[in-house]
Amino acid sequence: MTLNDIIQSFKNNEDNMKKAIKIDNTDFKFSMNKAIDILNRFREFETGFLNKKSLVVTNGNPYITIILCMQAISQNISLTLNIQDTMFALNSAIVKVFNINLRSDGPQIKKYMSPREFINSDADDIIVIDDRSKYYFLRDELKIKARYVSLLNIDLYTDSEDLSSLTDTITDYCSQEHIGLDIHSDGSIDDFVNETNKYDGGNVALILTKEKVNQMDISDKLSDKTVYLNCNPFAKIEVDVALKNILK
Repeated sequence: MTLNDIIQSFKNNEDNMKKAIKIDNTDFKFSMNKAIDILNRFREFETGFLNKKSLVVTNGNPYITIILCMQAISQNISLTLNIQDTMFALNSAIVKVFNINLRSDGPQIKKYMSPREFINSDADDIIVIDDRSKYYFLRDELKIKARYVSLLNIDLYTDSEDLSSLTDTITDYCSQEHIGLDIHSDGSIDDFVNETNKYDGGNVALILTKEKVNQMDISDKLSDKTVYLNCNPFAKIEVDVALKNILK
């Protein structure tokens, strides 16, 4: 199955995905155009055959499901997704599209996994994306060797009360779209850079400021993050992070 085949399958199954969204009865705004943009981004993906089993826990964001399925298929990884009972109908419809030609070799999806299922998992790699509480539960309570990875988790810096209404809008949007958000409003931009470099925060930095800032300089200092300065990143943020190889 080629990438063009997958894209065509998505287009052919758009009505099924719309029905799934109605079943989920969610405020999440799923865009088929964005899904296709994510898939097209994988024309640039540098692949390597890993031949392993990965169990990935996500917050149920459907775009993350698309990204992970593409990464797994591209690298010959047997993928099981645990979406923690979030938008199960839509996520299942997405996984089904990938499995049209892959049959039993394609990604699998689980709505819920008990502690015993995690403990008895035969996965070579257990990864938790953007959900620290779940990661700490697996690591500290169940004593499971797992990895935490940030994919759609934003560190937002703002230095002006005039931007508070915009910050509120971003907060509401991220909550609706299952995007992690940590707000930093105290201190200078340099303080923000130093703080976010000290701890394992989000892999996206959104900076809203009225001060003059050199974006290239900030991007260099935050080299492990995708950086947006005084702009709206939400039309393409999922596309921009798609090639971060979670499963390697």
